[in-house]
Amino acid sequence: MSSNINLEKLKKEKSSIDILGDIYFYAVFAELIPDKDLERFKWYGIYAQDEEQKLFTLRIPLTLGELNIEQLKALSLISKKFSDDNFNFSKEQKVEFRNIKISSFPDIFNILQDIGLNSFFENGHTIRRVLTCPVNGVDPSQIFDVEDIAKKLNETFVGNRNFSNLPNKLQIAISGYEEGCDVGFLPDVSFNAISNLKDKIVFSINILGKNIGFINSSQIINTTRAIANIYKDYGNRDDIQKSTFEYFIKDLGLNSFCDILESMCDYKLQSNNKIEKSSNPRKARLGINQSAIKDFSFIGCKIEHKSLSSKIIDELVKLLETFGAKRAKITHKSNIIILDVPTKNASVLAKELENIGFNSNI
Repeated sequence: MSSNINLEKLKKEKSSIDILGDIYFYAVFAELIPDKDLERFKWYGIYAQDEEQKLFTLRIPLTLGELNIEQLKALSLISKKFSDDNFNFSKEQKVEFRNIKISSFPDIFNILQDIGLNSFFENGHTIRRVLTCPVNGVDPSQIFDVEDIAKKLNETFVGNRNFSNLPNKLQIAISGYEEGCDVGFLPDVSFNAISNLKDKIVFSINILGKNIGFINSSQIINTTRAIANIYKDYGNRDDIQKSTFEYFIKDLGLNSFCDILESMCDYKLQSNNKIEKSSNPRKARLGINQSAIKDFSFIGCKIEHKSLSSKIIDELVKLLETFGAKRAKITHKSNIIILDVPTKNASVLAKELENIGFNSNI
């Protein structure tokens, strides 16, 4: 970012919701993009690789980290046609393409739209896509499947004009494990399922890793909305170095934050729950694992390639189709988990995956 750009002024001049037309304009007319618009393009995951603006990087956040076969095929196509036949899975469950020409973005966005992906809110002062555990819904040791809540969080906040101009980014995570999941960093806000003293599933609310109370699953959306509104209204907008959610909580004080939060909700945060917490968040598991779904397994693989070509992805797709799997998730450390492998095929598939650089041996 240019040191001369005032981000608060930039956001007031034009919302991140309203920049797609500008991207298409520069794609068609190939004019040199001013610094202000280059900064705005980051909100769509677009980054200039050079001062001459000959090539660009595109980062696409994956909803819940998941990819199906049709999406994998489309990523392979984008790689072949627009990105020098290579791409990467990056941290925070994103896909990254490099060496893209600005004129290619309309075609790329059309392909992404057809398969239910987009790069909107990849960056910027917004509520980012919620992070979940890669094996959510298939791990038998999980006490609650959070997929429906996570999808509702994304539907409520990603692309919502009311939350497109926060002081800085706000990252939410939700887990079906009491100890949460290892997402590679400390989320601003996390909700972890626990079984309370009455054997009822509730969710602990954690602000920067510190528990402030417990709520029911039905209260997560409203609680998130209240937290985001507090940050939006009271966060620091005068100094970018002091605009983070972490600094906001430190400056306001956690107790004061909790008082404001409770005043904005029509329910009290529960406090009479006991957490017997593991010292470390849950990590995604590599190797062959029995699924919670009868007669199925999931296979966690370390990706040995520094970058992925369309050939590798095409081979992956062929293996998944051959052995009856349809879904994969990218982990927070850029590995991959095949979610729905018929158990009878798991061992053979794991060996075949190793042959193309997806190693399940641990």
